[in-house]
Amino acid sequence: MSTIRAPRFADTAGVYRVCFETGFTPERIAEGRPSPELLGQVWAGPYLAFAPEWCRVVVDTHGVAGYLLGVPSTGAFERWAATSWWPPLRAEHRIDDPALSPADRETAALLVTPPASPPALLGAFPAHLHIDFLDRLRGRGFARTLIDDLVERLRSAGVPGVHLGVGRDNTNAIGLYTHLGFAELQRDDGTVWMGRPTTS
Repeated sequence: MSTIRAPRFADTAGVYRVCFETGFTPERIAEGRPSPELLGQVWAGPYLAFAPEWCRVVVDTHGVAGYLLGVPSTGAFERWAATSWWPPLRAEHRIDDPALSPADRETAALLVTPPASPPALLGAFPAHLHIDFLDRLRGRGFARTLIDDLVERLRSAGVPGVHLGVGRDNTNAIGLYTHLGFAELQRDDGTVWMGRPTTS
């Protein structure tokens, strides 16, 4: 049995584990020797710190198996992260540190130039989300449940739309998000940006 709920502080390690296991293939883990925490500190930790009330985790008998991480205002989130989240991580994980593994060096580069959404999207689609599941949750409808729930909560808060980014080569994810009501907004070198209004 799986339960969807708001994250708790004790879920942080589990969320980071899901981020790690979905972010690296076994081959990349063997080759790049990534630490189990750093990827989560980039892609998950700031959401849990900034707006845990907008996030959800899926928990089963083995622990956290998936999550939706979101913020209602991407601009506010990115301004907060620029002053409160990224600077101490940059100091702790210097990109020129010879002790960094190859994979962690790639992730540390994101601390220098943090992930950011295209500013042109933020008027109509100010919220954004990330969603990940371990294999044991896939195909069970959790993506629709979590995203529909977030959209409803955003609508109630007066937020007009939500966006996300997906790799240009990830045709399965693009198809899934299209099925869940997202439409392509723009593309850059490696990312398809998709958005969904909160009102029909």
